[in-house]
Amino acid sequence: MQAIAITTLPLLVPLGYWLGLLFTLIWGVLTWKKNRRWRGINHANSRFDRLLLMLIVGLGAVDIMIGVWHDSLRQALPLAGAAWLAALVVLMIRAVTPRPAAWWAGLALSGLGAGGWAAWQKFGIGLTRATGHPPLHSIFFGNFALLSALLCLAGLGWAWHQQQLRLCWLLLLLLGAAGGALASALSGTRGGWLALPIAIAVFYYGYAYQWPAIWRWLSICCVLAVMMVSYVIPQSGVERRVDKAVADVHHYIEGTDVGSVGARLEMYRGALWLIREQPLLGYGHQGYQPAMNVLVAEGKLNPALGNYWHAHNDLLDAWVRRGLLGMLTVLGLYLVALWRFFPGLRSENPAQKSFSVAGMLLTTSFISFGLSYSFFAYPAGIAVYISWLIVLWVQVPEVLPRKSRYVYAN
Repeated sequence: MQAIAITTLPLLVPLGYWLGLLFTLIWGVLTWKKNRRWRGINHANSRFDRLLLMLIVGLGAVDIMIGVWHDSLRQALPLAGAAWLAALVVLMIRAVTPRPAAWWAGLALSGLGAGGWAAWQKFGIGLTRATGHPPLHSIFFGNFALLSALLCLAGLGWAWHQQQLRLCWLLLLLLGAAGGALASALSGTRGGWLALPIAIAVFYYGYAYQWPAIWRWLSICCVLAVMMVSYVIPQSGVERRVDKAVADVHHYIEGTDVGSVGARLEMYRGALWLIREQPLLGYGHQGYQPAMNVLVAEGKLNPALGNYWHAHNDLLDAWVRRGLLGMLTVLGLYLVALWRFFPGLRSENPAQKSFSVAGMLLTTSFISFGLSYSFFAYPAGIAVYISWLIVLWVQVPEVLPRKSRYVYAN
């Protein structure tokens, strides 16, 4: 139940990212009272588990420290709360490890629900871009939906090796992937598409390298065909969004206009300027926007930049608002996950390989998403990344056996 709650609630329910964490904690406490034993403490003593807990707790501690230092504690508390609540979830999930089937079922339901919700918004009520429940606007909703689609595809390796209900699992995960991809396309989130080339590389390294050449080329052609169809169908809005991005870059280079892409480039330039001025403690959660306005008033940035309150880049935003330690903490959360999951891409255990591929996709997708938007500036980004990471984390052993061909039971 924890895995289903964590995967479905953020996309489909208002404030679902908070509800997913709370549900996991409550379920863990109830299970602990029933079993009267706490296996999570024993299993959380490995060096990787301790490092992960230190980074999660450290992220919240940095937010509080910066909030106190820059008098922005009110803005820092939700971010720290999401991180510390996720740290408790680490122990709860370690104590009550979710069943693999629950994780994959939750992802499929999340993708199906997101696709249906996006289609109803686009074709039913005529919204220009599909969006989630506030505060999950189109960018959050589209990127999370795309991520759920990619993770559903990662689960196909696990589904293929199931002795029971194999076809049902394959069909369910494929439908979930289709729903998530549809929701991403209808949301018009261009930044999330940066994750697709890296995702293809992860799939190739984890799965396709073993396939015959004809199947590898056929799969690549299918992926390209899906991307082309999404582009040429007017109702998807993909062509319009891509053309607008190209035009924004062209106008920014010529200096004639600043579109959304040009505004991001200006924000990156301004963030680097601010980092150079205060590299250690940053400007706090409230100080970024006034400092950027000063640069605009001094003529160092384009006046058409707008009133953006974060840098639209996770690492730059963490550095300029949380300081050097905050940036290193966010970077550490990425690197420790890559270090954990990368060896499992060549595991001979189909279940561990599927979870390792999913873990790599989760991390590389958030890195790609963070190139054009600051997900760690919101409690939703922190809660979803850490909670999904934890479920995948406990399914992959710290040291993978060299040869282990066995299958999880449903």
